[in-house]
Amino acid sequence: MNSRKTIPIMSKDMDVKDNESRALIKVVDRPTFILKTREGESRAVSPSQRNGTKKELDYQCSLGGKSSDSRTIVSTCIEMTNCVKFVDENMQLCESPLDYLYDQQDFLVVGCIGAQGVGKSTVLSLLTSNYMPDIFPVQNLSHHENGSNCTSGIDFYVTKNRVIYLDTQPILSGFLMDHSGSFDQKKVSNDFASSESNLELQSLQFAAFLFSVCHVVIFVQDWFVDPNLIRFLQTAEMLKPSSTTMDQDYIEYYPHLLFLHNKSELQDFMPSMTETMKEFYNKVFATSRLQTHSSIDMSSFSVEGQLNLFLIPDMTTEDEPSLRENETKLIEKLRMKIHGVSRNSMTPTALTEKNWYHYASKVMDAIKKSHLFSEYGRLMP
Repeated sequence: MNSRKTIPIMSKDMDVKDNESRALIKVVDRPTFILKTREGESRAVSPSQRNGTKKELDYQCSLGGKSSDSRTIVSTCIEMTNCVKFVDENMQLCESPLDYLYDQQDFLVVGCIGAQGVGKSTVLSLLTSNYMPDIFPVQNLSHHENGSNCTSGIDFYVTKNRVIYLDTQPILSGFLMDHSGSFDQKKVSNDFASSESNLELQSLQFAAFLFSVCHVVIFVQDWFVDPNLIRFLQTAEMLKPSSTTMDQDYIEYYPHLLFLHNKSELQDFMPSMTETMKEFYNKVFATSRLQTHSSIDMSSFSVEGQLNLFLIPDMTTEDEPSLRENETKLIEKLRMKIHGVSRNSMTPTALTEKNWYHYASKVMDAIKKSHLFSEYGRLMP
């Protein structure tokens, strides 16, 4: 009787001990599994790590996926190998740039204007040289011999960092006047008796268009200074169409204006000459609403309220490696200054890249139908 009673007791105790030993074995085996997962097995992530990763993903989703989505947009952008036409010589918007624009709001628009042969396309090609050389075609010997322009209308290029560059045809170009007279080119919006009047009016329309759709407008000159071009900028500001909005608190949009002197000589970099340039621009644009003091200058450290004045040396000499190195540093500084400028909203609501294109189309239509341009053209001599 006693032996029968003790047998089940003994077996029960052994079962308990077996369970304890199995539990101990499982505890010992866990570090072994962790070590195996570090060797690269597919089940390498622990449950806690999986939960943590899911929480991070949920957190990014709660933020609207800004970081992950923005990276996806930039990485999947179509890389442009050359510029395309944005506006033709008849001031008609082309649809090809829409293929390179996306529904995201973090972008910068940089436009460039200037007279013929001052180096507008060269400057923009230097600013985009870290992506690909010679994005914007420049004048060659045949252009100089024929007196023709390399750029007609507005050329378009957007970088992978979502910076949109616009290169315009020369303002007040004599070739355009001869071309329109010889081939009976289609007039834009207003036909006046004088071809010079048509030329000036079209140049003013292009400038007013850039003042409306660009964050930064680079005004390129190759010498200091042409009073007629300064008066041209003031007129374009005056004729710039106002934004049609019912919001009384909305402040009319005006871009940053950068005075860039290309092909500068050594004496232009002297402090006395630089101060003379600053004093001139400060007086002439004292009442202007264009943002001329955004600190897009040649200083190494940004000081708020400095005049937007930048000088690029003449690079016609090929045997000056030190000068080439200095030019590279200057272009990099200019690029960083432009990219770091404040981006004020052009409209009461924030625009995406594609919305900006449609906004530009409306601006162009408003300019071509503007009564201000009609009256200005009628009063021109």
